[in-house]
Amino acid sequence: MRRIKMYQPRVAAETLPHLQKIFEQGWIGLGPETALFENELSKLPEVGGHIVGVNSGTSALRLALHVSGVQPGTSVIVPANTFISTAAVVVQHGCRVLLADIDVNTGNINVEHVRQLLQEHSDVKAVIPVHYSGIPCEIAEINMIAADRQLTVIEDCAHAIGTVHQMRYLRDYDNVRAYSFHATKMIPVGEGGCVSFPTSEMADRARLLRRLGIDSSQANWSSPYEIEEIGFKYNMNDIAAVLGRSQLSSLSERIERRREIITRYVQAFSSTNVRPVVPIRSTDKTGAFAFSVRVAANLRDQARRHLAGVGVQTDVYFKSLDSFRVGLQGNVPEARRFSQEVISLPVHDTLCDDDVDYIVDHLIGAIN
Repeated sequence: MRRIKMYQPRVAAETLPHLQKIFEQGWIGLGPETALFENELSKLPEVGGHIVGVNSGTSALRLALHVSGVQPGTSVIVPANTFISTAAVVVQHGCRVLLADIDVNTGNINVEHVRQLLQEHSDVKAVIPVHYSGIPCEIAEINMIAADRQLTVIEDCAHAIGTVHQMRYLRDYDNVRAYSFHATKMIPVGEGGCVSFPTSEMADRARLLRRLGIDSSQANWSSPYEIEEIGFKYNMNDIAAVLGRSQLSSLSERIERRREIITRYVQAFSSTNVRPVVPIRSTDKTGAFAFSVRVAANLRDQARRHLAGVGVQTDVYFKSLDSFRVGLQGNVPEARRFSQEVISLPVHDTLCDDDVDYIVDHLIGAIN
């Protein structure tokens, strides 16, 4: 029987000598490798902007909220179909979460529900749209709404390295963007992430705040550093940076291969009762972090058990945030429906076409 994992992070063998060098130099914390990684990310069309490396995608979102000037005590709109981090950072920042419903065809935030929430709540100061599984949300339309209502837009790009919306990379939309380099992501470093800011001034402030506000540029013999604003302990380290840098040269090719896998899935599921979750227009391209499908709710868990029985790992992206026991509330019936129908299937660099066909055949068999 095959064993097909949901995730299969890979690090090139040539990375090991670079790690050895870091260990021999005697410093593995925040340092020059992190700066190099940030510089290289800033030049990539798939990421870009003024980059600040941090220790997780969650830290990236929290730092983005703080540096963007979103005031505690206000409300922030978040899609109900997302990982808990997207809402948790809002609560930690002292704001109220307003859950928006989604479009089940893409898994992304429903723009009309955003408009409705803005009519109902006058204290909304920000929206955090998520590019679900790498599929671009309607960010151009959200930006228009935000400009009209003077809202801050922070894009949750945990899944969205390489995502294209209306033939434009996300970096072209000039928002603050938070990325994840978690072990499951497109650039896996174990734990890590970054924030992309539209201005160097915001990035410079974030670099100070990610390490407790410590400013070593003002050091002298009587004072090793100065602190003018208390920050967080969110900084990246050079080990993670080395792992990240080693993957950038192959990033475009790996994204393209994942898109080929998704295309194969979509074509194989045509004319079946399996409904792929995909971009809505030809000018959109997924970042291909993951691939999800929808099946009848009464068959979903049975299908996952069958796939597990034949050696295929699957996941559920995501439970609707209002279904957890933490008090998040909203009128989000489509997100609830989606969470009962969705199955997320393996998409990673080591998956071959025969593996994809094997998964497809067993999923179709399970629901039939």
